[in-house]
Amino acid sequence: MAETRRPPTAADVARLAGVSRATVSYVLSGRRSGGSRVRDETRQRILEAVRALDYVPDQSARALRRRSTERVCLVLPRLGVPYFDVLAKELQEAVAGHGYTLVITVSDVVDARSAVVAQLRRRLADGVVIVAGARAANEALAGLVDLGIAVVLVADEAARDGIDVVRGDVTEACRGGVEYLVSRGHRRIAFVGEFPPHAARHSRFDGYRAALEAGGLPLDRRLVVAGASSRAEAYRSATRVLESPDRPSAVFAATDIAAVSAIWAARDLGLRVPDDVAVIGVGNIDEDLVMNPPLTSVGPSSVGSAEIAELLIGRMAGEAPAAGRTRLQPWELIRRGSA
Repeated sequence: MAETRRPPTAADVARLAGVSRATVSYVLSGRRSGGSRVRDETRQRILEAVRALDYVPDQSARALRRRSTERVCLVLPRLGVPYFDVLAKELQEAVAGHGYTLVITVSDVVDARSAVVAQLRRRLADGVVIVAGARAANEALAGLVDLGIAVVLVADEAARDGIDVVRGDVTEACRGGVEYLVSRGHRRIAFVGEFPPHAARHSRFDGYRAALEAGGLPLDRRLVVAGASSRAEAYRSATRVLESPDRPSAVFAATDIAAVSAIWAARDLGLRVPDDVAVIGVGNIDEDLVMNPPLTSVGPSSVGSAEIAELLIGRMAGEAPAAGRTRLQPWELIRRGSA
């Protein structure tokens, strides 16, 4: 049986380079200032030994010494959402500039018993960004703050002690989208929504309902269907309401992926968009621009990753106030061809 080769250690690097372990540690830490200086010749000899041995520093031991994991965790309620994909990509780029890597986990409930909180309490990361849709219990978040973990919520919530929030005025923006449909003469407007059982409120549906009330229109529960989180389910739900004898003249979908599915459902039923049925989504994703017709959408002009990273990095660095901070992300109605 072949002998298993043990991984090289810092002591091996020190022996090959002819220096002390302390010097190896100093050079590999990236430090170049302070009372102890290492000559460039010695530094180069150590780096050559690292390459020759294929040495990889032990990140766990380093984290214990520095009391930092050099990681940030992004908690998403689910995968497959274009907005989340862009946020993850941009946030990874933003935190990498500060020496952090991004860990992504999926959980629709963040409370004291959840696996993600248990891992964070074991120092999975130095900071965490929790995206709207994942219910975050106050006691669980407060417990993370007490452990020195920076917390940023991307949610339609109020900031609290030690916890920063990035939010858009989702309810008002959705209300504006539906009011636009009312102003165009639509009186029967379907809603394809998301109704997770643990959600404290349904901000997009609240906007839809408020717009109907403002326009003097009744809320017809037959026009309110679920499925906004799934393309297939949204297609089935939109088909069901659009093939009814008293079909709606417009569809307001709580996500853009549901709105895209509604357009396909309308076409498959022989309906023209927007002539026979107008469609508006929520999210302002890139796919909106390549639809035919392009999708009218309610959403932010950007995902706000710069604001999120700024809040998180500042809090991890100990430069944030004790009180939570709030960043408002402007949402607007982007008018395109589908409505």
